Amino acid sequence: MRFQTASYDLAQALVGTGYGVALVSRLALTRVPGTTHRPLADPPLHRDLHAVTRSDTALTPLADVFRTLLLDVATDLRGTWSSQG
Repeated sequence: MRFQTASYDLAQALVGTGYGVALVSRLALTRVPGTTHRPLADPPLHRDLHAVTRSDTALTPLADVFRTLLLDVATDLRGTWSSQG
């Protein structure tokens, strides 16, 4: 049976009860009883993230600060995940 859901929690719960296999983002992984998490290899998957802001940030002065914080976190995560290879 093929099943599609937008809920990572539901997908992992179904795997935990023996109803299949799921492809789940590392950011969404939870420790569900009955599941094992295995990284994919050759080639490793990646995700491109984009920050969308107004062209004129005068009304949203924190947009650039938030973007900088996102870049910092993404850089940290990339380094952490690369070392777990």
